[in-house]
Formats: sequence, C-alpha cells, structure tokens
Amino acid sequence: METFIVKYSSIKMRKIKLIPTVFLLIFTAIQCTYDNEEEYFAVNTTSCDTLNVSFTSTILPIMEANCFACHNSTDRTAGITLDNYAEVKATVLTGRFLGAIKHEKGFSNMPRSAAKLDDCTINQIEAWINQGMIEN
Repeated sequence: METFIVKYSSIKMRKIKLIPTVFLLIFTAIQCTYDNEEEYFAVNTTSCDTLNVSFTSTILPIMEANCFACHNSTDRTAGITLDNYAEVKATVLTGRFLGAIKHEKGFSNMPRSAAKLDDCTINQIEAWINQGMIEN
C-alpha cells in the first residue's frame, strides 16, 4: 500500500508541475501566431502628415472637395473665390479663413451646410499657412 501512495503522489506531483508548463506553452503559442513582420512594420495610415503639405497636392484638393461648390470663380459666394492659389492666399490673409473652418465663435462656420472639417484637414491647412503659404 505504501508503494501505491508514493507512486500516486509522484504522478500527482508531476501533473501539478506539468499544468503550468502546458498552460505557458499554449499561451506562448497563441501569442506568437499573430506576430508577423507586416504587423510590426506596417505604416500607420491614420496619421496626419503636416510636414509635407503643399498647395497643389494637399490644399487645392481640400478646397475642391469642400469649398468649390460655393466659392468658385462663377458663384463667388460672399465675394470669396477659393479655386486658385492667389484667391486662397488672399482669403487666408483676411484673417477670417481659419476661424471659419475651425468653427470659432464670431466666424461664419464653413463649410456652411456641412460638418466641420476633420482635425487632420484643419491641421494640414494650418501647417501650410504657418509654413508661409507657399505655392507648390
């Protein structure tokens, strides 16, 4: 009987020691299955580039998508045209442009019949202005 108890205890102790090891191996295997090079080195497409802002590739497309419907050379709503560099720069220099697109108190919110531009778009416009409103 004593031999049986010793063998049973020995088997039971091995099982107890084995359970954490098996758990650790399974946990490690699960963690490693999703690790791959593409996930680690993926480009973050949700970031907002405010360093490489140009009038032609950044600002003009924003104006086209959000402003041209009302502020073009044909309609000139409120006497404002935003379909070319000279007019955009002149409008920015009035001091009304940023306040309008940021929906600040005391300014006419633009775009008028649409939601406020997203933060990235506003940050890109502001970066272009702060970088000297270069025509590029």
